[in-house]
Amino acid sequence: MKAELIVDAPIIDQKKIWVKKVNRPHFDHPFHFHPLCELTWVEKGHGKLIIGDYIGNFSEGELIMESAGLPHLWKCDSDFYTEKSALLTNAFAIYFPSSLIPKLTDEMDCISRYEEILNKAERGIRFYGQTKKDVINKIEKVIITDGLERLGHFLQIIHVITMSNEFNCLASIGYKNNYNELDIERFNKVYQFLLNNFSREITLSEVSAICSMTPNSFCRFFKIKTQKTFTRFLNELRIGHACKLLQDENNSVMNVCYESGYNSPVNFFKFFKIITHSTPVEYRNRIKDIS
Repeated sequence: MKAELIVDAPIIDQKKIWVKKVNRPHFDHPFHFHPLCELTWVEKGHGKLIIGDYIGNFSEGELIMESAGLPHLWKCDSDFYTEKSALLTNAFAIYFPSSLIPKLTDEMDCISRYEEILNKAERGIRFYGQTKKDVINKIEKVIITDGLERLGHFLQIIHVITMSNEFNCLASIGYKNNYNELDIERFNKVYQFLLNNFSREITLSEVSAICSMTPNSFCRFFKIKTQKTFTRFLNELRIGHACKLLQDENNSVMNVCYESGYNSPVNFFKFFKIITHSTPVEYRNRIKDIS
């Protein structure tokens, strides 16, 4: 599947905002980007999320905002792809041009707050707390209305998120989007391969072959484009999956180790500590305390 700039036909209609409903057995978009800003609410579904140089998990109830042109990928977990799976995904995405608010008002304070949140959205934003609840409530109203009423509810969403500090930026502070279309196509192939195979041993030779590169050339290419080494990226993917598995108290730490693609518990504990700054047991206890 070729990855490219994705422009759905209705977006070209010059609408101020456009709402897309996704109701499928699983999310199947490749690594891609949009010409518009995107606010996504995942009502049902769970899996892996890549935004810029961020890699992690998404779950039911996620509220994510991305600026125009920010590469991202949503991929459901493997249980969505089994032949007898009864699981479904359900999500709503609102697309809007970054120039929307400045075209509707000349109030500098309003424009300044809007531009500030858009700057943060260049790294991808995950909302939480009361902000997430309020925005989801308003998205539900956007979905069932149209015209000026829909625009009014959307502007309320913009007001809520520009006044909030209940969010985390996802990609790193130094992240720079320097992908071209060919890069996007290559990385889509690599990411899809890694997401499907991270739980087994992966050699650098087989990954570099996907891009028709030598291992050394691939490592340099990967580091330049993602600002991370391939080894670091793969370990972040595996440890992110381990964090998800650790939420199940009945799943032993050793089993989590092997299910996450580590043959050596020593390496598992080492990279878990480096990436999460805690041991698996400490992480599990922290999650338990939050719950």
